[in-house]
This record gives sequence, C-alpha cells and structure tokens, in this order.
Amino acid sequence: MFKAVKELNKKQQENLKVEDTNGKLAINPNDTLNIIASFFKEKFQTETATEIEAFTGSPRKLHQPITKEEVKKSFDNLNNNRAPGEDGIHAELLKYGTQELNEQIAKILNQTFERHENLDINAGELIAIPKPGKPKGPPKNLRPITLLNTLRKALSKIVLERIRPHVEQYLSHSQSGFRPNRSTSDVAWTHKWLAAKVNIENIAIKIAGIDMSAAFDTINRETLLKILKDIVNEDEHRIIRFLLSNTIIDTKIIGATEKKPFFSNVGTPQGDSLSPVLFTIYLEHALKEVRPVLPKPSTPLEKVLPRDIAYADDVDFVAFQDIDIEEVKT
Repeated sequence: MFKAVKELNKKQQENLKVEDTNGKLAINPNDTLNIIASFFKEKFQTETATEIEAFTGSPRKLHQPITKEEVKKSFDNLNNNRAPGEDGIHAELLKYGTQELNEQIAKILNQTFERHENLDINAGELIAIPKPGKPKGPPKNLRPITLLNTLRKALSKIVLERIRPHVEQYLSHSQSGFRPNRSTSDVAWTHKWLAAKVNIENIAIKIAGIDMSAAFDTINRETLLKILKDIVNEDEHRIIRFLLSNTIIDTKIIGATEKKPFFSNVGTPQGDSLSPVLFTIYLEHALKEVRPVLPKPSTPLEKVLPRDIAYADDVDFVAFQDIDIEEVKT
C-alpha cells in the first residue's frame, strides 16, 4: 500500500531551468548542459592546483595486499537502491556476488598498484538539482550530486577502514563529524553543558562560529597528501593518491545530446565515504596551527572548558573576552 501511494504521489521530474550570464533562460537541453557544466567547472577546476599523479615511484606491490575479506566487507557496506555511476554497476551486483568475485576484484586492485595500471574508476556523473526554497534560474542555486563508480566506492571503504585508527588518533576530541559513535548530539550536548556552566559559575562565554562556504570543494589535494604522509602508512597513502587522481566530472541533463566532461583538480570527490573524513583531517591540520596562537585560558575553569566545537566544516570557537573573539577572527 505504501509503495502504491508513493508511486501515485510521485511528481514527474521537470527539466532544469537555468539562466545564462545575461539572465536569459536556456530552453535547449544542450544549452542548459553547457551553462551548468561551465558553472561547476569553475568550482571544481583551478589553474593554480597541481594535477595529482595516480602513481609515484616504481611499480611495486602493496606491503599489505588488499584481501578478499576486505573486498567482501566493503561490498557489504554499500547501500542498496542507489543510482550507479558511469560504470552502470549497481551495488547489489557486487554485494550479493560470489566468493570468486571478491577474489577477482581483490586481485585486480592489487595488480593496479603492483603494475601501475589505471582502472579508470574515478569518473563521476554530476546531476544538478535545485536547492529547496531558492529561486530557479541562477546556476548557484543548484546542488551538485555526483554519482561515482561502484568499484571506486568499495576501494574508498577499504582504505577508510584501514586509516580509521590513525584518523581517530589524529583528530581532536572537539571534532564530532564523520566519526564512529559521534554525531551532532555531541555538539548539542557540549553547547548545553556550556550554558549550564554559565548559569552555575555566573560567568560569560563568547562563541564565534565560522561557516565555510563550499569547504569540501576548496581542498588543495597536494597539500592534503602532504598532511596525510605523517598520519597514514605508505600503502594507504598510495591508495588515497590514486583516488584523488584523474577525477573527471561529466554533467548529465535530461534530453541533452552533447557531452561536457572536465577534469576536477580541487576538493575531495563527492559521493563516497572517504571524502568527508579526508576533509576533517585537512581542517584539523589547520586548527592545530590556529589553537597555539589563540589567547591562553587564565583561570582554572577556563582550562577545563572546550576551546572549539566542530562538526565537519562547522566550527565554534569558545572564548571568554571580546578580545579573544577578535583573535579568532584574525
């Protein structure tokens, strides 16, 4: 019954309405494709960024080869009923495959790094959808959804599982985003705890929140790889480098017959479970440089209170004087 009601209430998908730089509405699907592809190309590609090579050094085996058990676990963690990427492979086809499939996939992945063979799995299909409550027309009011190849998602889960202990050790306790057994509840509880301290201790607390615009899309990949060298081992670093290389985005529009693929060389590729974790590492590196230059706590109470509260790219700095807030801003 619920499925029937859902089908009956399903609205037919409308063609996107976008405007060109002159404010004119595009009618032809190919024109719409060109406008959207050009807009997001400016966001995901920059001339100042260095193109990441998929492999460095001579071809060599991984010190810890990818096992069929790791492949099976990554497949099991893929979500059902998800649109596939350019490869057209649905997660269910891998998830419910045979043991032989897991063995063959593990063999292919290991040979990729042993022989420096590119699998061409880093292309993504960009689907633009209107942001709720935003005027239709300006491309900036579109939200990009990237559909990645299923095998790439699985490889991302494998390396994420491997680096998780290193990441947990590197991140500070203030970061609650994309971590096991952590959520926005931790952030809300911390703020409630601070409010209680204010009432009990009769003190004033200043909070300066920073809201980063398109934070995930501004990461310098070369800098990220340099940061990761001190956190993960060689195998993990090689796999992450591979996943950050040769990332191609192909915009898809209903009715469009043209293609406008472009290389993306900034940010962490959207659509897999590894990308947000890489961002938290990148942000943590910046916070580790900021914290030492902030004003030091002057009372015993200030020393036990958290100085920053973070969830992914949302960070609140806790201060006790207006001058401290000015230090945060600078």
